[in-house]
Amino acid sequence: MTVFDIMQSYSVRVNGGSGVLVNAMTHDYSYILTAAHVIEGITTHEVIDYQGNSIEVLDILRHSDPFILETLSNDYAVLKVSFQAHVVQKIFNAKDLTHRADLILVGYPNLERTSQTPIKVYGGHMTNVNDDLIFFTIDGIPSRAEIEGMSGGGTYFHKDGLVFLTGVEFRMDASDEDQQYGRVQCHSLQKFHEILEINKSASMIPAHLECFSRVKKKIFAFNVIEPENIRHLKTGLENFTDSLIAGGMPPPYKILEQYGVELLVDPLKSDELNSLELWEAYLEFLVICALMDNCGKTDDVYIEGIKRKRRLMYTSSSDNWIRRLEEFLKTARKLLDENGTLIIASPDAAASTLPPDFRLQKVIKDIAIVPNQGPLAPIDEVESSIYASFSLSHLQGLRKTCVVDIEDKYLAVNSVREQLQLLKEKLNEIIK
Repeated sequence: MTVFDIMQSYSVRVNGGSGVLVNAMTHDYSYILTAAHVIEGITTHEVIDYQGNSIEVLDILRHSDPFILETLSNDYAVLKVSFQAHVVQKIFNAKDLTHRADLILVGYPNLERTSQTPIKVYGGHMTNVNDDLIFFTIDGIPSRAEIEGMSGGGTYFHKDGLVFLTGVEFRMDASDEDQQYGRVQCHSLQKFHEILEINKSASMIPAHLECFSRVKKKIFAFNVIEPENIRHLKTGLENFTDSLIAGGMPPPYKILEQYGVELLVDPLKSDELNSLELWEAYLEFLVICALMDNCGKTDDVYIEGIKRKRRLMYTSSSDNWIRRLEEFLKTARKLLDENGTLIIASPDAAASTLPPDFRLQKVIKDIAIVPNQGPLAPIDEVESSIYASFSLSHLQGLRKTCVVDIEDKYLAVNSVREQLQLLKEKLNEIIK
């Protein structure tokens, strides 16, 4: 499918207007974002997808009740509908749009609804973002009559061959009808997030949080000299990953619900919880754990079983992770049992696999003192022993030490099983 096919597959007709399908952080239902005026005063709603099929409406969520239609700033609503498995929307924060960013509007104009091509796609550019409103100038300067019926349609940011949902169109950008040519206003997605929060409904979900199959492309990115040396290893890891996902691995959003900010090095940066990089790292972490345990299933029971044994924490900072060694040791003391392993994931491609032993011992001596006996208190030998039992490592460092630096050794064991076994042995030298 082209990006245009994808956008059209998420476009729906809502009564006399339009709407756009998005993922919810559940498999019990999906959402349609739309303009509130297309559902106002209607008791039985006609919602039709791009193939002409009816979609069941389960509930209507609004920002306020009673709803004040006259307030244009309130002209947005969410339809809770039956689960739509094909939806994998990518979303983008409107406030991050650059001036004149390429935008695309998709919907069902009234003049085209009985034609062979009822869904129309209009290109253009963003002219302003203000108070969660996107102002969009459409190429060709279409009239109001040509746009009528597209209210509630999705507005997409187009960049590098990809499209990201960034807003929902709801009106022409002029009060005087004589001036209503080519400019429209769109609500940013922030308004719809607010509706869901007020109604205590599941959050909208980036596609990569719905299933680990959507984040597996970049895991185990071994930057070796000769990729052929580790071809069997890559094949084995890819097949093993697929089997773990198919065998009951919970979706990322379920793990997010359970662990929340415990997944983050910096818990105040909660926006990192939705980052693709975190979930790529977490998938790689689970596959590593399963390989080390020779386990064929990473379901809820397995993840619960290892949570006091091994943990992964993510940060978007590229700073040297060993600077925060004391913090990581204290986190390990809180989250892990004795002999547990804490793995840090970050963008630092040159990260050390392990902290230097002399630094580790120095930090342990500083934090394992007997409490309430002053800064020169003796070392608590029990606490010191527990801290010393932890394994701390970095995901990028593990890739380098266990594969990249010894790629020729993988060439010497030329089968999937043997190369996986070699990786397991190298991991066992570092991780407990």
